[in-house]
Amino acid sequence: MGKGIDLARGDAPEHAEILDDFKDQLIIVMLKRLEKLSGTVNIPMEEIDDTGNDIVAFSVVDKVFKFEMRKKS
Repeated sequence: MGKGIDLARGDAPEHAEILDDFKDQLIIVMLKRLEKLSGTVNIPMEEIDDTGNDIVAFSVVDKVFKFEMRKKS
């Protein structure tokens, strides 16, 4: 994970920094939404370790981010 951002870091460090910040913000927003739905968020380490075949696709439509979970092919 993050290999694409690391590749950009040498030629475009400002873009890599923006993407790193975006990922941090996205985690915060998603955890806030999840907490509103179910209270305290508890995620077992095994679940985090089991993301190797998952990817997130997203688009921006009318200033709204739309996310879709997919499996690597």
